[in-house]
Amino acid sequence: MRTLTRKVLQTIHRYQLLKEGDRVIVALSGGPDSVALLLALRELEESLSLRLCAAHLNHRLRGSESDQDEQFVRRLCHQFGLPIEVKGVNTKQEMRKSGENLESCARRLRYSFLSRLAQEEGSKVATGHTLNDQAETFLMKLVRGAGPGGLSGISPLRVNQFGTPQEPLSVTVVRPLLEVAHQEVLDFLADQNQSYRVDSSNQDLSFDRNWVRHQLIPLLKEKLNPALLETFQRTTELFREVEEFLAQHGKEAFERCRLGEYPETRLPIKELGDFPAIIAKEVVRHAVAAVKGDLRDINLKHIEEILRVSRTLSGKETHLPGGLKVQREFGELRFTLESPPGFFSYQLKVPGEIYVREVAKHVVARRGKREGERERNREIERGAAVVIQWSGESLTIRNRRPGDVYRTSSDAEGKKLKELFQKNRIPKSRRDKLVIVEGDNEIIWVEGFPAQPKYRASPNTARTVEIQVRNETSDREKLLKEGEKNSENETSPRKNA
Repeated sequence: MRTLTRKVLQTIHRYQLLKEGDRVIVALSGGPDSVALLLALRELEESLSLRLCAAHLNHRLRGSESDQDEQFVRRLCHQFGLPIEVKGVNTKQEMRKSGENLESCARRLRYSFLSRLAQEEGSKVATGHTLNDQAETFLMKLVRGAGPGGLSGISPLRVNQFGTPQEPLSVTVVRPLLEVAHQEVLDFLADQNQSYRVDSSNQDLSFDRNWVRHQLIPLLKEKLNPALLETFQRTTELFREVEEFLAQHGKEAFERCRLGEYPETRLPIKELGDFPAIIAKEVVRHAVAAVKGDLRDINLKHIEEILRVSRTLSGKETHLPGGLKVQREFGELRFTLESPPGFFSYQLKVPGEIYVREVAKHVVARRGKREGERERNREIERGAAVVIQWSGESLTIRNRRPGDVYRTSSDAEGKKLKELFQKNRIPKSRRDKLVIVEGDNEIIWVEGFPAQPKYRASPNTARTVEIQVRNETSDREKLLKEGEKNSENETSPRKNA
């Protein structure tokens, strides 16, 4: 038995990844890691009584290269007498629909394909993640901000949930190569004179993971720790033990205090505050997963933001990736999913007022300036109001469209709105909900940004229009705040009683 195959067998036994008679779908990209995994499992197929097959998703991202990858895996499986399932998807088109980045979208499509295939076949899915992948994932999670769950890295065995919260489905994913370094994989393939495919996009340093792989990890190994991969592996194992402990106690705490059922979940704030901080975070994570269906794109920063909302006044809310909204309603935190608003466009007479039902906002246009300069200035500072020079009778109120261009300073060319949102770290969940004011076939103002220089009013401007955007949530907050004050006054003992 070859050295790599022996290490794979040890990993299988150590984490109980496979048992006798298991059906296993090998995720076969054609790259060295997946090819080595296929060869190692074929070598163990008889002794473990495995039933192997392969699956390949053609992402159609690299033109003829992608098609050549598909042809390669088909030939390889034919050579070995293994059945293979192949599917093609237009990943870029799916990415535009979902708004995800390329890496996230490709990963989602790949696991969706593998999961549904495994569900139909009653199989486990084996992927070719190696020790190097573990190190890359750990570093990226560490830098971006993650709790023990994120820092536990790639799990040797994971039960992936998919489907919907009402009809959940699951599939077991195993990583038998997780304790094998990538260089060992290359040596293993060279020893057998086995060819493989090389993905040219893996050299593109504009992708974060590639930069970590080719630049950061080699530098850390050279300067700090030659055994960096093994060190990170031990660290992720420790975090995995912590995560397992917290997950068990967090789930028990969540089940004790949760209120409501899908499509919403509510948590009583008093009980949440009684938990130790680390358990409170776990309870919130379980609440997010119960509504959203998973924790994809949710990190420690988001969990802490939810807990901050729990300590504010009733009516406060936060919006998280995946359309998740978390709102404080009196003594509870309410977790719900929001539907994207879709495109909207309204004509606003000047002066006048309209209600934009898609985003629950009132937009008011006034000639001149209203009373209350201090309040108006505060609203302008936070981007909820603007004063422009405008003599027309109406304005168009809409949300963004693909290709929108906007200019925020007189000495700069217009930039795509998408780039401005990214630069100013506007969450994706908020971008389609921002009000855009348009006139003369160009954007005059985007909620949250300064007006376009051409339309900015000065103290000497004769014909001005003030535009104010009021969110229904803000109005409700004021009412709730007043109600809480009144309640306090009613229940407080009078000083001279």
